[in-house]
Amino acid sequence: MKNIIKWVILTSIVQILFYSCSSSNNRIITHLPFRLTDKGNWGIISTDGKIAISGEYVTPPYAATEGIYIIRRDDGMFEFYKAAQVPARIGGQYLKVAAFSESLAPVMEREDVISVINTSGETIFTLDQTNGKRIVSCECFSEGFALIEDEDGLKGFVNKKGEIVIKPQYNEAYSFKNGYAVVKSGEGEKSYWQIINKKGRVILDMGPETIKTSGYVSSGLLGYTKSPDLNTWGFVSIKGENIVEPSKDYISVSEVNNSKFIFSNGEKYGVSEISGKRVIPAEYDNIETSGERNFIVKKGDNFFIIDLNNKETVNVDFTDHTGNLNGFIYAKVRDKYLLTDSKGKRVGDGEYSEVMLNMPPSFVSIELLNFRKTVIELFQTIAPGKLWRLTIGDSAQDVALLLGSGSPERLRATRTLTTRRVANDIEANLSLGFSSELGIAITEREMLRDMWGRAYWDNVIKGYTFNEASYLQEISVNVKLLGNMKGKEREFAEAVAEEAKRGGFTQSEKEEGSIKLNTAMGRTISIGYIRESGLSISLR
Repeated sequence: MKNIIKWVILTSIVQILFYSCSSSNNRIITHLPFRLTDKGNWGIISTDGKIAISGEYVTPPYAATEGIYIIRRDDGMFEFYKAAQVPARIGGQYLKVAAFSESLAPVMEREDVISVINTSGETIFTLDQTNGKRIVSCECFSEGFALIEDEDGLKGFVNKKGEIVIKPQYNEAYSFKNGYAVVKSGEGEKSYWQIINKKGRVILDMGPETIKTSGYVSSGLLGYTKSPDLNTWGFVSIKGENIVEPSKDYISVSEVNNSKFIFSNGEKYGVSEISGKRVIPAEYDNIETSGERNFIVKKGDNFFIIDLNNKETVNVDFTDHTGNLNGFIYAKVRDKYLLTDSKGKRVGDGEYSEVMLNMPPSFVSIELLNFRKTVIELFQTIAPGKLWRLTIGDSAQDVALLLGSGSPERLRATRTLTTRRVANDIEANLSLGFSSELGIAITEREMLRDMWGRAYWDNVIKGYTFNEASYLQEISVNVKLLGNMKGKEREFAEAVAEEAKRGGFTQSEKEEGSIKLNTAMGRTISIGYIRESGLSISLR
């Protein structure tokens, strides 16, 4: 069955981990928002447990990168502050901001101009036009370059002096990492992926057979697939050598780290060496790295940390965590967040009601010209790296395992899975509707005795399993636009419709407040919107 969500992520399919400019910020996050009590105000705490600010904010700030965090004022404007006992504001107030990276941050002081400021708040340069085309988007810096986009949707790179060093010419592009950037030129069947260096020279042309890549070169390797269904992945070197042949054993792959990569077999996650040797068997609902030799893994509703021998490093499970940041993890044990090292061993005696990995924005964009990117960002935010693989008709077990939604016992009384995300002026609620209850009881007929000792037969529950008759019937999203996006519901709806058309849908109806599209196979997308109230998008 064809992938019916492919249209929402035409420029960015993320494998297992959400790699983007914000991913590179993971390595430079220095402080996180926290609060001591459930009803208390928010402060800022360093990744190694030092409280910088306590109880200062009613709503959580964004996580600090390079010691600088972002707050959003009640009027919707943004401000930068230095994470210190007496926080000092950096620069002025901005309509939009992105995180500081390499001592620079893209901002918008007014609706139609993107600028870049330094850590003193000084404007270093302004992005206006290139080759007569307006620049409408700028990401945070990585290895001295920032990814930009012009009004035609073409992407290029600017350096720290504001010079357009690689002109916008790519339909898709990722930020520079380890000296290389992965880009895509051409449209449709004539499109092709390439690896370029910082001079814009093509290091490797992967040809039109390559459908998707993992986005970043790591250890000289890039994940790729030639499968139209995106379900067989392998690795190629920058010299064009097939180091790992694409295989159905790898439905998705992460970047290579120390000759190892995280993979999914379609049901569970594991870790493999480039040689093909399985380091960690595919038996976990999720995996992410925790330092060079440890992994945070998930089984059911709980997380724990294992080493390269698939052994637990400490005998402690937790229900939530921030990930490994600078060698430390805030892990939720019972009802408190505790600071641990990369192996899960507790550090210090601090206990917190909540510690949040509230990632700062990774780019700024001029919205009216860039709704397509906003739509793509929306669906990536709802289910990073996963939503693109959902298909109407998928079994309850497949969907639950894919999204890490819990055990069949936990899901036995529900026909709906939901998730909520807020990012980039968008509040989105995703709902997945199923044909019947996801989990059912496993019973055995046993002889029992009543209180008088008389024997009788009854069905006794021995456990729970996923309902084989339950399948994904409907995908729907309710979207509320906030801040600067509020009031632009019609433009947003039209952008969603345009993305659907790119994926093979045909518009069948359009009137004020609603758009309907369908395919010859009977799939239907319905988009409804009300100005300043929100949108509803359903896929059947």
